[in-house]
Amino acid sequence: MKRMYVMLAGLCLLCMAAVEARSGNDIKSKVKGKWEISIPDAPHGYQSYTLDIKEKNEAVVVDVKGGDINIKEQKFTEKEGKLSANLYVGEYVKVTIWEEKGVVKGSADTSMGKMACNFKKLTEKKAK
Repeated sequence: MKRMYVMLAGLCLLCMAAVEARSGNDIKSKVKGKWEISIPDAPHGYQSYTLDIKEKNEAVVVDVKGGDINIKEQKFTEKEGKLSANLYVGEYVKVTIWEEKGVVKGSADTSMGKMACNFKKLTEKKAK
């Protein structure tokens, strides 16, 4: 009987570990944080941004800063492992973010065509 309890406890621990491992495997957990974004093909003044990606009420929200743009808590929707939203930056632009082979990537679909977005994770400085 004691063996059965030990095996049952072990099985429960294994299940809990599997659930925890899977929770970090989605796009939301991979993109959270602060990012520096560059869009080399965008017009001058629209090539560099910072994004602060966070989760609020189980939704992904993004703060966007760069040039004249300052967007707060823009909600992104998740579909098929990608996050997307329509951002107004003088015109509506569909922004899509995904992860591919461990690298976060993105694109901006504009009236001038689709442009690649390069993501660079910003390291947060720890307070002393």
